[in-house]
Amino acid sequence: MPIYRIAQMNIAVEPRFAYTKNLMADYLVEDTESELTVIVTDEMIAYEQALGMKIHGERQHEGVCESVAILRVICDHIIRRGGFFLHCSCVKYHGKAIIFTAPSGTGKSTHAALWMRHFGDEVEMINDDKPLVREQEDGFVIYGTPWRGKHGRGINTSAPIGAIFFLEQAPENAVKKLDGITALTLLMQQTVIPSGRDDTSALLDMLGRLIEHIPMFRLSCNISDEAVTTALSALDF
Repeated sequence: MPIYRIAQMNIAVEPRFAYTKNLMADYLVEDTESELTVIVTDEMIAYEQALGMKIHGERQHEGVCESVAILRVICDHIIRRGGFFLHCSCVKYHGKAIIFTAPSGTGKSTHAALWMRHFGDEVEMINDDKPLVREQEDGFVIYGTPWRGKHGRGINTSAPIGAIFFLEQAPENAVKKLDGITALTLLMQQTVIPSGRDDTSALLDMLGRLIEHIPMFRLSCNISDEAVTTALSALDF
């Protein structure tokens, strides 16, 4: 069975559809051992199709549903490996990850694209939709994944997290550091909450440590270059 290395985890998956195989190709490794095996069943695909119909109002391709089912299993597993899923767009700037998160449609991808246009080669897109975060001995690291969003932006790379911005659309640009309770509430809205009590407790503990060590800001912004410089003004690197 093929092995894919995602967020420093070896995961065995046998894709049933060409869509999934192509999506995950950049993460394929030659290792023979894995810590997780994902076998997608017809029932799992049917569940994702029903959910997609409810959310998007249309039937999703089976390959898309297979890929989402794989990600769902990984999100459950990574909690027990000191990590979690975060719905966001993130770039690497001066060796650190800058994260932009918000509800879908707010402008995460647009803001990340502004950074890429503003800084050019100084900025690298890590992932534009569904990266994974892991807690390491020296801090939190965010990892690119095959699930790159509708624009397909992202590469197989990682970076220590430097800052997290919670975006909101506004006519004028402004940035404000967030208190812990507000940051936790917003983070919980952009991750996957486990069903088990122990896993939920582990997630809350990780998010608490993330808030303690990583600066978090509310960024009210439009789609101008000033939005980038406003965010940058809050950083000390």
